[in-house]
Amino acid sequence: MKFGIKNRKLLISEIVLLIASVFVFRSLWLLLDTFSFMHKPGILIVSLILGILFTIPAYRYIIKNG
Repeated sequence: MKFGIKNRKLLISEIVLLIASVFVFRSLWLLLDTFSFMHKPGILIVSLILGILFTIPAYRYIIKNG
């Protein structure tokens, strides 16, 4: 398997995207942790449901077009 320049650039950009997403996730997590209302069970359930509702169509789109 030959690994060309184009494939290397794609691999590097995917690694950068992965690392950047960790920073974004951590920052958002800590930011939401500063709000006291985010510690209530009802809000956590709503947050979980919203996360699921956004995740399912995104995965379906990726699987269909990937």
